[in-house]
Amino acid sequence: MSVLFRSRQLVAGRVFTTLCSSFRPKVNCRMAASSSEPKTNGPNGRYNGRINGVEGKSPFLIGVAGGTASGKSTVCKRIMEKLGQVDVENAQRQVVSISQDSFYRELTPSDKAKADRGQYNFDHPDAFNEDLIFQTLKDILAGKKCDIPVYDYRTNSRCEGQFITIYPADVVLFEGILVFYFPEIRDLFHMKLFVDTDSDTRLARRVPRDINERGRDLEQVLNQYMNYVKPAFEEFCLPTKKFADVIIPRGADNTVAIDLIVHHIWDILHGSASIQQKYSITRRSSGSSDTLSR
Repeated sequence: MSVLFRSRQLVAGRVFTTLCSSFRPKVNCRMAASSSEPKTNGPNGRYNGRINGVEGKSPFLIGVAGGTASGKSTVCKRIMEKLGQVDVENAQRQVVSISQDSFYRELTPSDKAKADRGQYNFDHPDAFNEDLIFQTLKDILAGKKCDIPVYDYRTNSRCEGQFITIYPADVVLFEGILVFYFPEIRDLFHMKLFVDTDSDTRLARRVPRDINERGRDLEQVLNQYMNYVKPAFEEFCLPTKKFADVIIPRGADNTVAIDLIVHHIWDILHGSASIQQKYSITRRSSGSSDTLSR
């Protein structure tokens, strides 16, 4: 490891430690002493604290925004992997991840025809069911069990009768292109991350993804990107970057940033293991953010 890289890593660590101190739950000495005994094998291993699925727990809610194919879901996946949560039974997870894509509105027949031709704007705020997102996140913050719709990208519709059950957890990641766009939803997050990846990289990722995973052809993907995705990013998504507490350049490729975020979440999990009350959060001003880069 070069001296320059190491120094940047240390600086990033200090910045993130300072930032995260304002998000950490307040714990008195008695609580800290009762939870000081190790309960895990480290932040890259499985958390062995409280059993999940208990109604009434209020989680630490993290919003993860960024442009299409910026790496939002991959960032969440890496966080889950490093915390040993991926292979944990759904009802036992301490950390869960939810996609904003699950909350696309049901399309009318005319909109469905447009979508099939690649002429429907899925990146516009109106494409999402804002009320359902807000109510679902409110229920999650209230410690309630929630059923999240399953969305089929090939048919541009929800899978009828299919849901993913989200049980009460300690930390909830909510990712999507416009998770910071709606003020009432944005204000629910205790921490806001913006995954910042350059447009060329995002397009290079989106093309094979939409062709291989979503059944689109190349011409349709490129036309949709130029006519809808790119303009919507510049008008609706990019301006919300200013609301982020932490900006992550290069997404999941930024391993330093991922590790720092994981360690902060680890602190939340470890520190909250014996706390049965809602976190007391000191919010940072919305006008400032920190960029974690290597």
